[in-house]
Amino acid sequence: MKEIRVALAGPPNVGKSTLFNMLVGANRFVGNWPGKTVDKYEGFFEHMEYSIRVVDLPGTYSLNAQTEEEAIARDYIITEKPDVVVVLVDAVSLETTLYLAVQVLELYDRVVIAVNKIDAALKRGIHISTEKLSRKLGVPVVGISALRREGLHDLVDTIIRVAEGLETVRRLKLDYKGLDYYAREIEHAIKGCPKISEYPLEWSSMRLLEGDAELERTLQHYCADALGLVEATRRRVEEGLGSPPSLLAASVRYSFIDGVVAESVTTTGVVKREVTERLDKILLHPVAGPLTNLGIILSVLIVTLTVNTGFPIKQLLELTGNSELAQVFEKYTISGLFSSLFDSLSNVLAEYLSGIRLPAFLVSLIVDGVIGGVGAVLTFLPLVFIVSAAFGFLEDTGVMARIATANHSIMRRVGLSGKSLMPLLLGFGCNVPAIMGTKILETDREKLIASLIAPLIPCQARLVVLLILISALPATPMAKVVALVSTYAYSLLLVAVVARVASTFLSHGEKPELVLELPPYHRPSLRVIWWFAWDSTLHFLKKAGGIILGLSVVVWLLLHLGPDGFTEDISSSIAKAIGEALTPLTAVMGIPHWQVALALLTGFVAKETVASTLTVITGTVDPVEAVQKLALTPAQIASLIIFITLYTPCLATVATFHTQFRRYKLTILLIAYEFAIATVSAVIVYQALNLMGF
Repeated sequence: MKEIRVALAGPPNVGKSTLFNMLVGANRFVGNWPGKTVDKYEGFFEHMEYSIRVVDLPGTYSLNAQTEEEAIARDYIITEKPDVVVVLVDAVSLETTLYLAVQVLELYDRVVIAVNKIDAALKRGIHISTEKLSRKLGVPVVGISALRREGLHDLVDTIIRVAEGLETVRRLKLDYKGLDYYAREIEHAIKGCPKISEYPLEWSSMRLLEGDAELERTLQHYCADALGLVEATRRRVEEGLGSPPSLLAASVRYSFIDGVVAESVTTTGVVKREVTERLDKILLHPVAGPLTNLGIILSVLIVTLTVNTGFPIKQLLELTGNSELAQVFEKYTISGLFSSLFDSLSNVLAEYLSGIRLPAFLVSLIVDGVIGGVGAVLTFLPLVFIVSAAFGFLEDTGVMARIATANHSIMRRVGLSGKSLMPLLLGFGCNVPAIMGTKILETDREKLIASLIAPLIPCQARLVVLLILISALPATPMAKVVALVSTYAYSLLLVAVVARVASTFLSHGEKPELVLELPPYHRPSLRVIWWFAWDSTLHFLKKAGGIILGLSVVVWLLLHLGPDGFTEDISSSIAKAIGEALTPLTAVMGIPHWQVALALLTGFVAKETVASTLTVITGTVDPVEAVQKLALTPAQIASLIIFITLYTPCLATVATFHTQFRRYKLTILLIAYEFAIATVSAVIVYQALNLMGF
């Protein structure tokens, strides 16, 4: 078992001792720091495959080494070089507790910032964007409530990622303006001085300029000549800049903190108690509560999907005989507008590239492979953004917590707490944040169960593919709506069954309890909702954008390269050979088509590429027309719908799951059980419909 050494730093009264005790429990021991009278607290705990040893540094407001506690904390970081330093700050008093964090960040790079009392801040209408804090400070930032054990799982995972070098961290470098000039003079003088060189050179030169007594004593002992230059330089600063260097440096740090807080924190109004009580009578009512919450969730999903893809308004218009109006409506949805934009862009670019006599294969690669891939990524951005904004609204207003409370009794029947409903609902938008959201759950077992079933929830990417396949069905609009609703119902039934089975084996049937303190209702803040939406969209771009774009180019190469090099004839391409090799697998489901086999293979990487693969293979722009060109029977299309809905959603989801639990056996289990369920379900659907003559 690998050991990770963690130093826990923070100002007094920030909750550091509480976090220490929550992490190590009874596995702790007390001693003394060598040669000091200050108590030294150490402890350890195990997580996954790691033994994590925690050293609770003395509470200090800075690292100036003016007190015994400050000297101990600073010396430990420098001499022991822990794998990770966790610095606690107070969410309610962020501005006053960030000073120590800034000093640690200037001294050390492997740092994690834990924003404690995040629940207390929310009660006061204080919202903190940990993503923005992280970008400004250059290290991971995790929101926690040490007292309520919230966010501790995420904190420990982040500690491991930093220790293993899986997180990008950097040492903070502030712009000290005029002071930098004088600090560089000192830097040149102390370079190579014994003991001093143990510290970062820029850091120690600035600290000497500020008058760090501990460093001056060291300098006096090893490099006395340099000390004279330091003192002379300090006097020049006072004469030239009009203030002591220590005051100027502290001013720069506080100015930096002010900027960070201004960008990362916003405060919203809390509604009156009477309003909270009236709303809770509805949202927390045993009968009206779940129904009202369901209505809220469905309303959000319907509005979101209507704006983006036209569903279900388009289907309702077709059902009532208004097909032309349905087409117009679909054309002006966000997805329709993006498709039209990229079609026009592709045509203009193809004409231009052909005009400058670029080789045909390069024109095709740029227009169909690269531009097509970019279009596939950007088309989904508005959907991800709006879904995230909607969930951000529910979270910010306090409604999401009520949804969890009101539905606890229902979720408990399948072995989960009502709190698990929140991350699982995210699965309708994207399975990646759904799995990431399970970190809020209380126990590792519940996190695992929720993460295992989350990929069975049809995400928006799969919804788009389902709509394409259902649109290609030779059936009435009503039959198509029934097909879609039945697919969703079957998926959710499987979610409940798998959760129940997993709960029986992993929790031995023990029912989880919901420990959730309801926050007051807040007036929604556009800034907070924007944080939710933008961070999720950025996450999607980072996780899936590159994969989708890269895969589009790979698919193009497979379709246009053959034994004799570039080819426009798909029947002589590498893609066809791969598809034919996989056809026996799809034949089990009644679909012996190499085109389908290849599309399912690319769909393992990202579901959106199923449609783009089929359009490229069949040489058509319209994905519905692409499916129709394959001349599949209704039974074959239904089989394909079920399989696509249930097998692994995407590579990003698998990667997120593996990152969460770091156990290959669990990751393989996730892929295997979903593939098995998808295959068996598809075979049953195909055989049943085939026998019925479809």
